[in-house]
Amino acid sequence: MPEWKQWHVLGIGEFPALQDLSIDDCSNLMGKLPENHCSLTKLRILGCPELNLETPIQLSSLKRFEVDGSPKAGVLFDEAELFTSQLEGMKQIEELRIRNCNSLTSLPTSTLTSTLKKIRIHCCRKLKLEAPDSSRMISDLFLEVLGLDGCDSISSAELVPRAFYLEVRSCQNLTRFLIPNGTGRWCENLETLYIGCCVEILSVACGTQMMLLFISDCKKLKRLPERMQELVPSLKELRLWKCPEIESFPDGGLPFNLQLLEISYCEKLVNGRKEWRLQRLLSLRELHIIHNGSDEEIVGGENWELPCSIQRLFIGNMKTLSSQLLKSLTSLEYLRTDNLPQIQSLLEQVLPSSLSELRLSLHDELHSLPTECLGHLTSLRRLEIINCPQLQSLAESALPSSLSELTIWNCPNLQSLPVKRIPSSLSKLSIYRCPLLKPLLEFDKGRYWPEIAHIPEIYMDFALGDSEWL
Repeated sequence: MPEWKQWHVLGIGEFPALQDLSIDDCSNLMGKLPENHCSLTKLRILGCPELNLETPIQLSSLKRFEVDGSPKAGVLFDEAELFTSQLEGMKQIEELRIRNCNSLTSLPTSTLTSTLKKIRIHCCRKLKLEAPDSSRMISDLFLEVLGLDGCDSISSAELVPRAFYLEVRSCQNLTRFLIPNGTGRWCENLETLYIGCCVEILSVACGTQMMLLFISDCKKLKRLPERMQELVPSLKELRLWKCPEIESFPDGGLPFNLQLLEISYCEKLVNGRKEWRLQRLLSLRELHIIHNGSDEEIVGGENWELPCSIQRLFIGNMKTLSSQLLKSLTSLEYLRTDNLPQIQSLLEQVLPSSLSELRLSLHDELHSLPTECLGHLTSLRRLEIINCPQLQSLAESALPSSLSELTIWNCPNLQSLPVKRIPSSLSKLSIYRCPLLKPLLEFDKGRYWPEIAHIPEIYMDFALGDSEWL
């Protein structure tokens, strides 16, 4: 309502029974809100640059408060005394969202009520964190979720309020992330830590109870927390994205309870893979390695070891991956490979017979699917072949008898399917963007139709976005 200028309705203009109020993009709305909103549980003020909240209003039932791009409304958070006064009246507040309040300079953690469970602050460039008031027990406040995004004035994380889930993004002046170990307040309950796009961060340390650590786009970060095996024994997931300066895992290796490890576009770390010693991680179930094709041959052969406990493996753009490495994964159930120049020779070797799902995608070097590739995979139920432009044929006996789903997408040179040997177990066939196959599969007319008509689900040339397959 861009033309709305004044809060004015019949009577006193107050709504004592109103529970949900959203004021969105009212660029000319001026003045202040009525003072009595005793039943309001949700208040959302977005894009209202002239709306004023300098006078505290009655929000005793409020549970969720969101302000975005409304500087005068954001003054509630800019003035410590006003913030304290207003929060004292929010007896049931559970969630705060503050976005684009550029004059917000502090978050007075000592005034935050213990009912508060979620805080998300975005693009408040001048925000700094203050030390808690020693006269107040900080243990009263424990958040489920704390998110800080685009808060460039935060330079250290020691004063961040405690939370189960902590997400810090695009804080450009953050140079270190230290969460005390031992018996400190921080380390008792933090379970998930995400650090992303903090381009100046050089070091990270974390607490003992952490279960998931995700670090993304930290270009200057050179090392992971020290003594992880000893200090973070509960860690179950470690995800590293685009951290090109990390060269190795910490001394002593990764925690023994680790179940998922993802390494994407960490060039130096992948090139030092012979020292990973992952074979000791007997709880590891899932491994993702996505590289940039710059991996170097390991002296003495590509014989770095993986634990046989791995059940899911995703390998992308690694030119030196060996078939011997795959053969050792006797518990492997899911395998995805992307953009491997050696894919043809890999498939001509014996894949683990335990496989139930196989996805081959983005392979410019794949010309055919050989018989020896899949014939022995008696547990394979799902096969996907995606974006393989040079693929021309599938061997007549390439499909195992256990197969129930077959998907082929964007293989423009694929000329034929082994329809005479399609397993009776196949219940779903999906063919998209394969122009040479399209006339052969046409309903009631194509040469292949009599051979596939019995399949319960058949999908062809359904319009799907590329993002669904990448």
